[in-house]
Amino acid sequence: MKQQKSRTGWSRLGWLLCWWPALLSAETTELSGPCAMVTDRPCVALVLGGGGARGGAHLGVIRYLEQQQIPVDLVIGTSIGAFVGGLYASGKGPEQIEHILTELPWGEGFQDRVRRHEMPARRKQQGDAYPIQLELGLRLDGVHLPKGVLHGQAMAQLLQQAFGVQANQLDFDELAIPFRAVAADLVTGEAVVLNEGSLLQAVQASMSIPGVVRPMEINQRILVDGGVANNLPVDVAKALGAERIIAVSIDAPLLQKEDLTDAFSVSEQLTNFLVRRGLAVQLALLDEQDILLRPGLTGIGTLDFDRLMEGADIGYQSAQAASELQALSVSAADYHQWLLSHRLPDPSGQHIDQIVLHNHSALADDILLSRLGIKPGDPYDSQVVEKGIRRLYGLDVFERVSQQLTILDDDSTELQVQVQEKSWGPGYLNFRLRFEDDFQNKHHYQLAASYLYTNLSPLGAEWYSELGIGSDKLISSELYWPVFSPATFVSGKVSAFSDRQVLEDENRRSLGDLNHSEFNSTVLAGLNVSDHLTLASGWTRRVGRYRAPGSLRETESGVRLSYQRYGPVLQGHWDTLDNINFPGRGIRLSSEVQWLQDRSGVSRGNSQTLNLDLLVAKSWQAHRLHSRWSWQRYRNDDPELILEQFSLGGFLNLSGYPHQYLYGSTVSFGSLVYQYQLTQSQMSFLNMPWFIGGSIERGRVRDDLLNLNQAQQTDAWLWAGSLFLGWDSPLGPLFFGYGRAEGDNRSQVDSWYLSLGHNF
Repeated sequence: MKQQKSRTGWSRLGWLLCWWPALLSAETTELSGPCAMVTDRPCVALVLGGGGARGGAHLGVIRYLEQQQIPVDLVIGTSIGAFVGGLYASGKGPEQIEHILTELPWGEGFQDRVRRHEMPARRKQQGDAYPIQLELGLRLDGVHLPKGVLHGQAMAQLLQQAFGVQANQLDFDELAIPFRAVAADLVTGEAVVLNEGSLLQAVQASMSIPGVVRPMEINQRILVDGGVANNLPVDVAKALGAERIIAVSIDAPLLQKEDLTDAFSVSEQLTNFLVRRGLAVQLALLDEQDILLRPGLTGIGTLDFDRLMEGADIGYQSAQAASELQALSVSAADYHQWLLSHRLPDPSGQHIDQIVLHNHSALADDILLSRLGIKPGDPYDSQVVEKGIRRLYGLDVFERVSQQLTILDDDSTELQVQVQEKSWGPGYLNFRLRFEDDFQNKHHYQLAASYLYTNLSPLGAEWYSELGIGSDKLISSELYWPVFSPATFVSGKVSAFSDRQVLEDENRRSLGDLNHSEFNSTVLAGLNVSDHLTLASGWTRRVGRYRAPGSLRETESGVRLSYQRYGPVLQGHWDTLDNINFPGRGIRLSSEVQWLQDRSGVSRGNSQTLNLDLLVAKSWQAHRLHSRWSWQRYRNDDPELILEQFSLGGFLNLSGYPHQYLYGSTVSFGSLVYQYQLTQSQMSFLNMPWFIGGSIERGRVRDDLLNLNQAQQTDAWLWAGSLFLGWDSPLGPLFFGYGRAEGDNRSQVDSWYLSLGHNF
């Protein structure tokens, strides 16, 4: 027995000798933690909870702590608490934080899509044609969805704007105040404490609302908003050695029965249950010497970011009422010394010594760097860098484009740009729903889908197809292939369409349908001069047929007219509009000329077709004004060969007349449209404002060679006008309006309109 005890003793001694370095290392780590440098007073941790716009209260608490000369040695935050806490920990004072909270365009953080005028011309045209931008990923293995309603791109830019230049910290203990951000692991549900790496990425991970904002991947973990795992991380402060904790809880109250009215409120309530369950565990960890602040934020919603300063005042009052805080105050001299070491200068004025591109896409590196528009040696200007990032994101093939300015060991700076292709691509489905009714004879509808397969080549080649069914039918397929550079391209397109127009007499009685169908093949070579200007020329071949109703049997055109047309085409497009449906600023000029050889039966002739359309928009505050001018003309050296007819009539296109009521080979039109924006949501995943407006219009139709206008005299200029209510809906523009126009013999024609999905 004694021998056995001896062996056991030697075994224990060997174990101690073996593990002594590790134990010593662990002890050293604890001593060198955030609280190890605090002497002669307790280590104070500020724990800031999540709660969206209610986080303005955190600023009020910080302001009071500084006024009372209470030093903070450690900041830990979740969600909005990580945002405000990160600003404070990075060396910003209450005044700077207040300026950031009030000036930051919070609404833009919930609108991920790049602005229209920042997109390349091709993306503008595709987005205008198919406004239901679901971007469903379609591959051979099925349909794929994005990981969130938002990709986090806009939120990343919002954080960059708020925090400014931040070195890529290896350890958050090196910040002005040691800092921790708490996120949640989407795989395990565990709370994840972020203490190193990129400060901006850590804060964004802590704020990424599950199912709404795409998760962040950090250290091979998929992270979302920390509120669902630990909304008030008291345990983190305890584990780091904090001796006094100031915890600020701003969680939302549970919804009442009358508030549970839809799926969103039910989802919010379930989230509140999870948050409260975890909150109870954290509150139980607070000791008697710890201080819990629960500002009375009743009435301030999670997305009421326009009330941040109201919350700040409530937070200040809550801290002011906590008399226990006075025990943590230090002398003026000691607090001055604390401020000197915890107000770090803003690292602005940096130059970019080198650029490193992490390209996770099929596009060539030099193409992306060229579009970024920044070179080594340039000064770091956050606005210039942001514009470059938005130019990249405007290609609309990336899930996220991020940047980080890193200070290297030799004090040189490195701009790291990371480009991540959409994970559910590279082929995307978008949709269009069009409907138009004048509550009499004219009604048109179409359901259409587009399929875009991107990045077929390092220069950005694409395959683009369309399919539409309804009153107007369409099928098309196009291969777009840049050569030499993204600026120069060739394309080939084949398409077929069929549309139907109801013809009416002067008494609005139906004369039957005019049917037009055509097969078209076009080859183009072009130049993208800029994101706004595209020039192209090529060759087109058109084979089609008109079928007129029996009521027009006496016309020279007969009942059926088949044709073949081929020849060169020249196109030019300039487009800087901010919104195609309700434009507020910019110019759009579209022009096309075709010189075609026409043939119908035994008749042959040479024709020239000109289309010119100009729109100019201007806005101030909630007022928008735009003017549109259009001119279309068809000429053929054989006067008996008429293969092109243009039209006027319909809402905002000589309002008062039915849709495409007046036909002719020469059409001139001008309008002035005023719109007043009724609503503007400051915080919304979808920006869907309402408008009221009116228009003044004037148009003329000449050379009705097919005699489709019947008794209408169209050689004279006609005045028209309208009043309308419009909504920029997620399905496209929705208009309900009334129009009145001049008719024959000074008579008046009028009509009501309901339109969805058409832009005018």
